[in-house]
Amino acid sequence: MKRHDRESVRVVHRRVLLGTVVVASLALISIGSGARAEDAKFAKKSPLTLGYSIQSAQDPYWKGYVRGIEEEMKKYGFTKLLTQDSQASAQKQVSGSLALINNGISALIISPHEPSALPATITAAHNEKIPVIVGDVGASGDHDGFVLSDNYQGGVLAAEFIMKALASKPGIQEVAAIALNPTTSVNKPRSDGFTETIAKNPNFKVVANISGLQTLEGGFKAAQAILAANPKVAAIYSMNDSMAAGAQQAIEQAGRNSLTDPILVGFNGDEVALKLMAEGKLAADVAQSPYQQGKVAVDLAWGLLNGEKPTYTDAATKTVNVPVELVVPSSLKEYQDRTQPK
Repeated sequence: MKRHDRESVRVVHRRVLLGTVVVASLALISIGSGARAEDAKFAKKSPLTLGYSIQSAQDPYWKGYVRGIEEEMKKYGFTKLLTQDSQASAQKQVSGSLALINNGISALIISPHEPSALPATITAAHNEKIPVIVGDVGASGDHDGFVLSDNYQGGVLAAEFIMKALASKPGIQEVAAIALNPTTSVNKPRSDGFTETIAKNPNFKVVANISGLQTLEGGFKAAQAILAANPKVAAIYSMNDSMAAGAQQAIEQAGRNSLTDPILVGFNGDEVALKLMAEGKLAADVAQSPYQQGKVAVDLAWGLLNGEKPTYTDAATKTVNVPVELVVPSSLKEYQDRTQPK
């Protein structure tokens, strides 16, 4: 073969090879792009099954959540609900959630014991084309929706109730708050809703805002400290009902009346608070609706499975807020009749 012929063959070979590489690269890019698009989709599986990883199945609050899920899933034709009780253990929740994912669920709702443990579970679910809805407590990772109470508005309701109840009293009225743990996600909105509303009224002043550590004992100690440092305090707002129960004991021990002096307001709608109210020992309670939250979580999951873009209260955090309501002694029976299991 002549030299220039051999060179021509080499050029042809290089062009063929280059063309093959380009075509292969384009194919890989196309395949990679397709895979990423596929990963963004969720898939319904048969039978249509919903999974719920519960923080603690014995807690009345989460029982209400289950009732809401069970009621709403009928609307969409889910034939089965698989639940997993984490028993207040992050480790059990992670392993239990993976078990739900591996059992062929189409969507996962999870009420986390430890929100920071969510990302691994979410990744595993997304790998199986399962949307993840976080129900209350707190959220982290690339979840698809976060359903929780309108905690800021709850603080507003508590402040408005207190200001109305004390409106006829002369002088500056001192009020105090018993906060949750500072790291708890709902602490800030529950506190801000209250303090920012109070700040708008020149006749009221927040004289204390201290943590009750989310426990009855913590609420008792916090209320004792508040009463000792601020003997004229006219109202105390507790950001959960366990702490409210502790605060009530401290107020009673001090020889004062938690219905009027100081006015005691709780938050959650827990049974302990409703019982105190029935006994005339709690002036008001900001009630959440775990039942309604459960229903909203199912609505979100169904929409995602059908490729719908969710309507979030806050798109940046993928949050949907569920309204809260204020329960007072005169509305207690109606509230219980409407919300408690029949």
